[in-house]
Order: sequence, then C-alpha cells, then structure tokens
Amino acid sequence: MAVNCEIQKGVGLVTVTGSLNAAIVDSFRNQFGAWFQGQPGVKQVVVDLGGVSFMDSSGLGALIGIFKRVAERGGDMTLARPQPNVKTVLEITRTNRILRLVPSLEEALGAAGTRI
Repeated sequence: MAVNCEIQKGVGLVTVTGSLNAAIVDSFRNQFGAWFQGQPGVKQVVVDLGGVSFMDSSGLGALIGIFKRVAERGGDMTLARPQPNVKTVLEITRTNRILRLVPSLEEALGAAGTRI
C-alpha cells in the first residue's frame, strides 16, 4: 500500500494504491492523520481509490474514520475512481449513501464541497 497526500485545486487529494485491508489500515490512518493535521485549511478531501485493488471491512472503517475527521472540521469527502470490487463493498454496505462516489478524479476535484 502506498499513500500520497497533496493539495490540488485547493482540495486535499489522498491517493491510495494497493490493498486497503487490516494489515495496513493503521499506517494509512497515521499517514493521513499526520498530513491532515499539518493542513488546517483543508476542508475538502478527495480520496482517489483508482489504484486500490482490494478493500476489506478494516479499509472501509478507515475511510469512515477519515470522513469523520474531515466532517469535524466542517468539510466533506468524495471517493474517486473506485474499482468494481471496491465499489461493490461500498454499495453493499450502503456507504455510497454517506460518501459521494465519482468515476473520475477531475469530477471529484470539481465536485468537492458541492454536496447534492
């Protein structure tokens, strides 16, 4: 698993690659947490899941935890480019009703902060 956090178009962009599972969620949370704490002006976050090949319930919990941290700051989070198997997990658990899923990174960056 690799995590890259940066700012694009005024939005926090978190790019994740590999598996998002129990073996690595602590590392994912810590990397995001350290970056997010150092970016107090970031209120909109996009998590790019295009490179995530597998996600289990621990990964889902980590995403919900990040969403809560962003919401506590008065912000919002969008998930971009979920692969079919990841998207299925999000739909089965109805997480897609809480977190916006968009098919492209460009759409996610443009839609950040505009909750429908």
